[in-house]
Amino acid sequence: MRRAILLAVVVAAVLAGLAPVPVAAGSAPTPGRIRGLRAATQAIVVTGGSWRDTRATVRVYQRSGNRWRLVRGPMPARVGRHGFSAHRHEGDGTTPAGIFGLVHGFGSLPDPGVHGFGWRRLGRGSCWSGERADYNRWVAGRRCTARDENLWKSRRVAYRYAALIDFNYRRPVYGRGSGIFLHQQTGRPTAGCVSLRAADLVAVLRWMRPGVRIVIGPAGYVTRL
Repeated sequence: MRRAILLAVVVAAVLAGLAPVPVAAGSAPTPGRIRGLRAATQAIVVTGGSWRDTRATVRVYQRSGNRWRLVRGPMPARVGRHGFSAHRHEGDGTTPAGIFGLVHGFGSLPDPGVHGFGWRRLGRGSCWSGERADYNRWVAGRRCTARDENLWKSRRVAYRYAALIDFNYRRPVYGRGSGIFLHQQTGRPTAGCVSLRAADLVAVLRWMRPGVRIVIGPAGYVTRL
């Protein structure tokens, strides 16, 4: 009885505006609350409840004028096996936290209908370089090395459809991290990418346009970007 009375008091306080409405762990702030998105018109918001979470929630938003509209979500996602990091480095198993762009789409299957990004089709010699000379770049025409990621090996699930996230890409710093993608889920955490269910991934790839931004991190961190 005492618990029921206490619950009723809390509910009444919330409705009266005397207490804050509880926010579930991992719930996403809307793009309008993220200062780094002021110039964006599309946003993919990827949030977890803590830095160590390997599961996340994705929502995609479209802006019209000064208002953001939820287009799709919430969608379940997987992130790095060691969660998120704002200071990622090669091989640490974390997904980089921050605000990034998308560079281009790629996959083992034909272009599903991306707009303005370009689509690269995987082949047997497709590698993502971990070598210093061409770090964090798609390479072909040579054998994949031990530092490279052999994209072709993951063609049947993860890289049927994917997009390159613009982390450490424009001016790559060797060792900071390479090959951060938005790709299809494999049933486990990633090595640092963000993965979505197949239907959700294709829908997002078809929806996004040049200038889209992806926001990644624990919910509390994202609100400070």
